[in-house]
Amino acid sequence: MPQIKIGSLVLSPQERPAVAVPLTDVDVSSVGTLQTADIAELRIDMFVTHSLPHIIDIFKTFKNKFPGVPVIATCRSKEEGGAAAIADELRAKIFTHIIDLTDAIDIEVESDISAEISTLASKHSKTLIASYHNFSQTPDEKKLEEVYEQGRQIGARIVKIAVTPNNMGDIKRLTEFTLNHRPVVTIAMGDKGMASRIFLPLVGSLFTFASLETVTAPGQMSIVEVRKFYQTF
Repeated sequence: MPQIKIGSLVLSPQERPAVAVPLTDVDVSSVGTLQTADIAELRIDMFVTHSLPHIIDIFKTFKNKFPGVPVIATCRSKEEGGAAAIADELRAKIFTHIIDLTDAIDIEVESDISAEISTLASKHSKTLIASYHNFSQTPDEKKLEEVYEQGRQIGARIVKIAVTPNNMGDIKRLTEFTLNHRPVVTIAMGDKGMASRIFLPLVGSLFTFASLETVTAPGQMSIVEVRKFYQTF
């Protein structure tokens, strides 16, 4: 399998699981260190304002404060679990204006603008992450497979699947899916899935998410907790 990269970072969970931290605009302005984070995800939908000058300024500020740290740009609609109601037209415009200030774009695979954003990422040689989020359950194997194929068909370098387990069978299904598919990022959200944020990267998930300042998903652990577990392993 060809190397999977975000910016200059080669993702290789077998050697060292990578950890991404989600950040808001307030976080970018206030934090002085990313601690041991390998990747930053800027959650544009969680910014206090969605004016283009403000968003561009935040991305430039991040690049100046943390040079060399790969950046994922994410802007979810309300229907996708985002923090604000942002029209698809505006989201596409935002991605177009910050494309040269980011290393990867994360778009929901079932979004109406996924093909448009895929074309944009390809044109600018940026890594495309096709995401699927389910905040109530873990779909069956057929649905997981459909999501993976959808992501690959639109040109995603990484397919990211974040689901909510309701029992151990769900955890087992997501683990088996992770073992059998490359390249993927898999996350089991909520209290029942908390341990998965540690062990799924150990069986093939390209990276995990941990909180630095802002928790953006149920069951998200702090980067201090995550690194402590990895140091033990």
